[in-house]
Amino acid sequence: MSDINNQYQHVAGNKTNNTQAKAASQSQEVQQQANVAKTQQATEQAKAAPTQGADQAKFTPESQTLLRMTQASKDVSDINQKKVDRIKQALEDGEFPVDAARVAEKMTSLEKLIQG
Repeated sequence: MSDINNQYQHVAGNKTNNTQAKAASQSQEVQQQANVAKTQQATEQAKAAPTQGADQAKFTPESQTLLRMTQASKDVSDINQKKVDRIKQALEDGEFPVDAARVAEKMTSLEKLIQG
């Protein structure tokens, strides 16, 4: 009889332990779900709320025009290659007129700009 009582107590103890383990597991699952819900809510609030203290920049119409002009000029070459080639050829052929006095004046004015 005592063996039956011991077995019954052992089975009853196992059932209690299993019940407690299930309750603890369910409690953990509920806690995890609550944490996920809080995280999702915080994320949604962060997306919906305007950022406070964020830097903002407003461009004047003049700066917008300058920006458009700069972007448009990127496609345009700064060098007229045909003109450069014509001048090179004329220099090689000795047909390009060089005004030495004018060149000297430009060099002098450039030197003055550099020195201040």
